[in-house]
Amino acid sequence: PWQSAPTREVLDKITLPLEEELSTVRGLDGVNSYSSIGRSSVFLRFKQGTDMAVAYREVRDRVQRARALFPEDVDRVFIRKDDASGIPVAVIGLAIDPSLTDSYNLVKREVVEALSRIDGVANVGTDGLEEKEIIIELDRKLAESNGLNIYQLSQSMAGDNFTMASGKVREGDNKFLLRSVASFKSLEELQNLPLTPTVRLKDVAMIRYEEAEKRYMVRVNSRPAVAVVVMKTGDANTMEVSHRIAKELAKFQANPRLNGIQMEELFNQGKAVGEAIQGLVQGGQLGSLLSAIILFVFLRRVRLTLIITLSVPLSLLVALVVMYFANETLNILTLLALVISVGMLVDNAICVAENINEFHVSGLPRREACLRGASEIALAITLATLTSVIVFVPAALVEGEGQFFLIRLALPISVSLLASLLISLVLVPLGVYLTLSPRSSWFKSGRVQALHDRADVWMARAYDATLGRVNRVYVQLLDHALRHRFDMTLILLTVFGLTAFVAVKKLKVIPNQEEDQSGFAISAEASNEYSFEDMKEYFGEIEKVLEKRKSEYGLKGYFMLCRSRFGRVEGWFDREQPDHPPAKEIGKKLLDSLPTRPGIKLFIGRESQTRESKSREVYVMNLEGDEPETLDALADRLEPVILAVRGVIGIRRGNEKSPKELAFVVDRDRAHASDVNPQFIAGVIGYALRGNSLPKYNDHGKEIPVRIRFQESDRESVSDLKGFSVPTTDGRMVPLSGLTEAKMLNSPQGIFRRNKRITRTLTVELASDEAKEARERLMGLQKQVDLPEGVIFGSSFFDTEQKKEMANMMFAVGLSVLFIYLLMGFLFESFLLPLSIIMTIPLAGLGVVWLHLIMRKDLDFLGVVGIILLVGVVVNNGIVLIDYVHRLREAGMERMHALLEAARRRFRPILMTALTTVVGMIPMAVSRPTEIGISYASFGLTLIGGMTAATLLTLLVVPVFYTFFDDLSKFVGAKLVAVVRGSGKLPAPIEDRTPPMTARSAGN
Repeated sequence: PWQSAPTREVLDKITLPLEEELSTVRGLDGVNSYSSIGRSSVFLRFKQGTDMAVAYREVRDRVQRARALFPEDVDRVFIRKDDASGIPVAVIGLAIDPSLTDSYNLVKREVVEALSRIDGVANVGTDGLEEKEIIIELDRKLAESNGLNIYQLSQSMAGDNFTMASGKVREGDNKFLLRSVASFKSLEELQNLPLTPTVRLKDVAMIRYEEAEKRYMVRVNSRPAVAVVVMKTGDANTMEVSHRIAKELAKFQANPRLNGIQMEELFNQGKAVGEAIQGLVQGGQLGSLLSAIILFVFLRRVRLTLIITLSVPLSLLVALVVMYFANETLNILTLLALVISVGMLVDNAICVAENINEFHVSGLPRREACLRGASEIALAITLATLTSVIVFVPAALVEGEGQFFLIRLALPISVSLLASLLISLVLVPLGVYLTLSPRSSWFKSGRVQALHDRADVWMARAYDATLGRVNRVYVQLLDHALRHRFDMTLILLTVFGLTAFVAVKKLKVIPNQEEDQSGFAISAEASNEYSFEDMKEYFGEIEKVLEKRKSEYGLKGYFMLCRSRFGRVEGWFDREQPDHPPAKEIGKKLLDSLPTRPGIKLFIGRESQTRESKSREVYVMNLEGDEPETLDALADRLEPVILAVRGVIGIRRGNEKSPKELAFVVDRDRAHASDVNPQFIAGVIGYALRGNSLPKYNDHGKEIPVRIRFQESDRESVSDLKGFSVPTTDGRMVPLSGLTEAKMLNSPQGIFRRNKRITRTLTVELASDEAKEARERLMGLQKQVDLPEGVIFGSSFFDTEQKKEMANMMFAVGLSVLFIYLLMGFLFESFLLPLSIIMTIPLAGLGVVWLHLIMRKDLDFLGVVGIILLVGVVVNNGIVLIDYVHRLREAGMERMHALLEAARRRFRPILMTALTTVVGMIPMAVSRPTEIGISYASFGLTLIGGMTAATLLTLLVVPVFYTFFDDLSKFVGAKLVAVVRGSGKLPAPIEDRTPPMTARSAGN
């Protein structure tokens, strides 16, 4: 911070020196900066794999180098790591009774210090709480008549109030530490400070102890407020810190010293995370219940259903134990991984149970059925499980956010799936063995036995009339597809073509669903005629509208900030109220209902120059150039043109409109002739207007800031400023008007630089129903704009990063497919036959694309992570099917009969495993975004669409492509044999006279 400094000065004297020094830090991937009135911010982004501890030390070193070039009154620099801990763990609103005489120290002592002592809290800051200070306001006429100048007086007083360590002194046998003390003991002593032999400070100045002048208003839920922002340490547990803060707030309510302060918790990250976790847990529980119902419909046996369902909590228990010893925490990502696993964990158990049941029905004793059923399916389900686990291997090889998500999902999913495999091969056969025991041991009552038999017969008939009929129709359809496999291939290629050239172009890939935002923002921008009092009055009217519409729109609360020419309203919704309209729609209705005044413009949304917006309902224009004034003028010229485009709701605003700046330009020749140092000129103006900080006044251990400046009547107008006297080096006084020339400048409110080039961002809000068309119109508008020389439309940082991130993720998908293919080739002892199973991966893509389009959802980042998970999951059904075909053919069955028989027998377990996974994801797909803006909809739709399409098409397409690759394998094998025989190295084959097995004998 650099108090009240103009934006251009901040850029030249702070931001540019910082940029130059920080650009030498190793591992940088980009440097952005934002200079605004009174503040400079520089943002560093590092390459993946950079040691951030080393980077932090280097940044701190470069900052210290740059500080040598800063102005003298820039005395603080803050360095922050931007990570998950950068989000406040809690924000507390305080409504303070104006009658409290020392609210600042009361809040600091009773609230801030108490919160700071909480274990896990890193920092507690306050917004809107102004400390009282001793303000010395000089009367300019009295001071000048006594030969006093504010610049020299300020420098002199800075040396009158201090304490200084002065070394050690010995007196006799004792040694003492010596401290020189020249501090004021009372306000009376300060008032009687002699300035000249005949003048004391109180003679030429008024000394007051009061809060600094406030030219802004902050209100929360129609009450004036102060915000207490609590940050946690990086290694602290969010939930634990939030619970400790809640306990401390309860103590505040019982503290009698805080009776004059009303407190309200505006934000609690722990509650937001807890809500997200609760939503995941409830979704997992509902998914588990739906999966159990699906199992019962297929299996028709309560005991068998219970045994398979129990494999889920057992597998999750193993995963939790491993996570505990691996020092993993239960957070949103790890719980998401466990919820994903719920639908997948029953797959292995279903396959084992179904295989055992088939052998038992064929007439084998239950012990032999369990042993043979589990051993024959073991290879297939092991391979299927390994393909689901191996997709996480490429996570260590990609860069970006995808690596973070995949690594955090890897441990819970992998461990739970491997535990499920172990349970399915060991405990499930044991459980099935017990369920196949004689019924007399389970049912003692004949009536109960009769009811059970009747229900079993009824359910068997119901199943045969529904899913049994579907199974038979499927086998007939497969038989037709195998006999007309080229027609089937042509139909499939047509579907792929339509998807690739029509659907994929309509599907947008975005990092997050910004349209699912949990609040709205409306900004107001006023012309120069409006004072702070006018804006307070206008925002009072806005407050009445919000109160009137609060229940109608389900508003839980709202925050209001206004200054002399700018204001902002932000609202958030009651999460308990169902079916409220989207946030953007509510914001648009409120915007239309707010009172209008000449000279005040209203904007929807909040723009951030430092973080680009990411949504299909937002269009971002980046203007790049060398002069911020040129970019601001061009942005003002473009605004009405953009707003006239059909489908545009408004343009976002984040800051005040750029103020007019008055500059006193120093005439160096006259200053030199008058023997005046230009630094004296700047010092006189700065001290007179904004004041100069003097050493703090110590009041019984309490440090009170001291500031000296001219009284308000002496610094209101330009004519007052021109009359200021500037001291010369020989003690004379020269008027400021004789040394400078006043000029009006357009000062930019903020200057954003991306990689050392000035950028001006325009963020346009689009209507949901015609966002695509509006985006195309704006792109056409950009091509028609006549840009000033040196100005271009820059590339979107978001688009560049998105393409890079997507390229990394696609690389991970490709590696996953390669690893799965190699694994299947190794276990199947063939590198051609697994290609038919790999075909299920693009088939899943059909479902992902079309389901997102049907549900009118974009594919967000979590959806892309879901695609990587799909790669390992969708091949499972193909593995189970082809493995059984492989075993039937090894037993002597002809290929066509083996494919039809495998399809008939594997239809039930394949359909069951797919339905349990799909049904388990439904609660996630229809869930609403959490309070902190996390949406699981795209993730759920990805898994549902991918699994549904892959399952339905796997049952038809995989057998067809199996025949193609089998023919190719035979052709290649025959050619190789012919080549080898031609060389004379292979004897002629002995004719096999063994009759081929029939389909019935092979099945038996």
